[in-house]
Amino acid sequence: MDTLKKAGAMLSHLDLFHQMLDLRGLLQLAAHMEERGDRVTLISNESITLIGAEMLSDAGVTTGKGAKIEAATAYRVLQGLKGHDAPEYAVTREELGALNARAVAELEGGDALKAFGDTLARIGAAPAAAAASPQAQEAEAAPAERPGRGRRNAEAEGGNQEQPAA
Repeated sequence: MDTLKKAGAMLSHLDLFHQMLDLRGLLQLAAHMEERGDRVTLISNESITLIGAEMLSDAGVTTGKGAKIEAATAYRVLQGLKGHDAPEYAVTREELGALNARAVAELEGGDALKAFGDTLARIGAAPAAAAASPQAQEAEAAPAERPGRGRRNAEAEGGNQEQPAA
């Protein structure tokens, strides 16, 4: 249950995770363009068109490493990164890298990443709080007991106390 609670604490950070995943997609697209020798890609809400030695246009691109980049997602991310509306965006792989670097810098200085760090610190402290659990308190009350053998030792000690002294 403790792991489930920690996972639940991450739910407030889903937007951050999605943003990071979307940015990663642009980096994967840039790497794919480099592998293919493409210089430019046109990205609209409906398609990604890679332009290089050969032209490829589709609703999504699957890289040689199996990553899938959907046109609608890439378009939405570029729209935010470029800061203006356009029917399509033409970008080079170098520009994709630069846009991504700027977005990462903004994330690193932003409140969302700070909040995530605070959550990590809070759930990272959870194991220390577990030290105050009933088992830990029981171990403090009976320091002679070894972990995992407490009940048997307690029963054995109880049994030894009932026997008359020799």
